Amino acid sequence: MQVSIGFSWPAGSWVNTSWLLLAELLSNKGYTVYWDKEYASVIKGENNCFFLYISNENGIFISKEIDYFLAYDQYAIEKNEKIYNLKNTFMFKDEKCTYKNTFAFWAAIRVFWIPLEEWKQVLEKQFKEKKLKKEIIDINFQDLENGYEYVMHCWWEACKIIHFDKIIGEKKHFMYWNELIAKWWIASWLDFYAAYPMTPASSIIDEVIKDDKVTFYQWEDEIAVSMAMLWAKFAWKRAMCWTSWGWFALMTESIWFSNQAEIWWVYILSQRDWPSTWTPTFTGQADLNYALNASFWDTKPIVFAPSTFEETYTFTWKALNWSDQYQHPVIMVVDKQLSESYLSINQKTLKSEKINRWEKIGKLKEDTYKRYEITESWISPYAIPWDDNTTFIASSYEHDEYWFTNEEPNTKKSMMDKRAKKLATFSKEEFNKDFYWYEIINPKAKTFYVTMWINRYPIENHIKDNDELWLIIIKSFQPFDKRLKTFFDENEKNIKWIIFVEMNESWILEDLVRKECELYNNWNNKITHQRKYNLYPIFDEDII
Repeated sequence: MQVSIGFSWPAGSWVNTSWLLLAELLSNKGYTVYWDKEYASVIKGENNCFFLYISNENGIFISKEIDYFLAYDQYAIEKNEKIYNLKNTFMFKDEKCTYKNTFAFWAAIRVFWIPLEEWKQVLEKQFKEKKLKKEIIDINFQDLENGYEYVMHCWWEACKIIHFDKIIGEKKHFMYWNELIAKWWIASWLDFYAAYPMTPASSIIDEVIKDDKVTFYQWEDEIAVSMAMLWAKFAWKRAMCWTSWGWFALMTESIWFSNQAEIWWVYILSQRDWPSTWTPTFTGQADLNYALNASFWDTKPIVFAPSTFEETYTFTWKALNWSDQYQHPVIMVVDKQLSESYLSINQKTLKSEKINRWEKIGKLKEDTYKRYEITESWISPYAIPWDDNTTFIASSYEHDEYWFTNEEPNTKKSMMDKRAKKLATFSKEEFNKDFYWYEIINPKAKTFYVTMWINRYPIENHIKDNDELWLIIIKSFQPFDKRLKTFFDENEKNIKWIIFVEMNESWILEDLVRKECELYNNWNNKITHQRKYNLYPIFDEDII
């Protein structure tokens, strides 16, 4: 069973807190709940839109079909019916109640046949935590009962068949992605976090500052943010920073410096739509090429992307480990849709990594430390700045193995090789295991989709009952897992169609995969695409 319910209310009406309670309760009962929110950058005169997609299965669906839509006013209806198919629409602006969010909250609960007493207990706990006065609590409960009566008179026929009152499985945790990734960083021994508030990454700060184990600095701009993070890494701290869109450009020089000085870092790039002056709160996937080439010279950063909430947990540990192990910039690319979504998760499915760091030189008896020593792996032992006899300068100048400025041609070539070939070491270590940096679903089919990020959810929902379709999700963009090319080569005769699905106009993913896997000549007649770039995510109905 799949049921969707949406609501659109004025910004600042606090209605979203009520729907969080509803989602948490359903998650506790074992249901899979995905929550998508869409909101404009205009603060005054606009409505925030929230959509709950509820299923008694583990799969996630993201649909234009909204079974129940609770609207504050006519504007909310007119705005959203251009995007969604609103099946049962109800407006609360003129209903007699003090707290319309509480009224609408109970109306939705009654649709799902959740007992009133069960919810009174939840709300009583919330009210006590907020230390609300008794008269306010009484009014809220009266509005709950009014919402019940409203449903009985107006929605009865529409909701008779929907029952979410029973526990159907193991308890799940309803989590906000920006919140959970902050918690997961902390769990993976994050020491330092620097950021400047920028949608859709701003809310991460709210979670990071709650933990006194992490040093947090909010600087005046992204240049200062990225440089502060580098110096934390210089001091052997596990550090990272985050921003979005064009502000990533301000960090480009620090990425170049990170390559040159071999002070490594972890950066999260959360994509959003552009231009930034008008549509920054909507989703997009057009920044991948910039991330892949966010450095001068031939040296490239490690760039990868999780496609699920659960993968994000594992990849967070991997990113912090990689930056230490390979002394190289690491960029995790996501998008607004993932950053600001909620999902019910079974925490038992989360897989952490061991804390892995590269060799540390330790204290030396004499000052003979080669910070940039040429090794077989191209990675040099590191020294914490206060260790004896390990003095070195991390500068933007070309240098020899000791760090001294040097412009001798052979030395220059050696250092260029050293910085560039660390990616070969990375590929050897990370692509030569059981873990693949792409995922194939139903590999024996003849027509398949290729995508990235959260786009996988609607495609998976589309192909789950069709053995003729399959799906490849790309997770590492740089270096690229070349085992995928081998797979294409071996199955060329059996493959009928390749359909690239992405949210940009310039076929960024398609171009990358075709280049890395050499999908030209005979492949040209087998490749097509679906692209969407109208602010809204890819829905189930978009996959044709």
